Amino acid sequence: MSRSEVFVDSSVFVGLHLGDPRAKALVKKAIDEGYALITSPVVFSETVYKVMFTLAIQDGLKGAYDLKKHLRDYTFVYERVKRALEELSEAGFLKIVPISENTIKLASQLGEDHELLPNDSLIAATCKERGIELILTFDSDFERVPFLKTFEG
Repeated sequence: MSRSEVFVDSSVFVGLHLGDPRAKALVKKAIDEGYALITSPVVFSETVYKVMFTLAIQDGLKGAYDLKKHLRDYTFVYERVKRALEELSEAGFLKIVPISENTIKLASQLGEDHELLPNDSLIAATCKERGIELILTFDSDFERVPFLKTFEG
């Protein structure tokens, strides 16, 4: 690892896609400070779903069941999120790392130990495996993970 790594959580990517200036400032600061941005397929999934869901609610839909009924109206989000991740990756700022069987085993333990939701436990496990100590997030649940510190914007 040539540069210090910082994990980017879905809350930040969702913010970027929904126009939250805090998310943009946070990513810019991390890049400006020379951090390598790291994320995982779990974050892609969460980001796509949360952006779809938020847009659906803004459009007046009532929840996840309504979103499923009108999914074709929101499938453009897949391409939008994929393209944004590719742009960051191709510019040399972002690396998407895989999830292994070991990641899942570690996530199970971390989820129990720190009372994390499943996707958050997978993110924490990914960070632990890679020795990542900083996370770009707006999710306070990661404060319960003793080896992670929130990157300050």
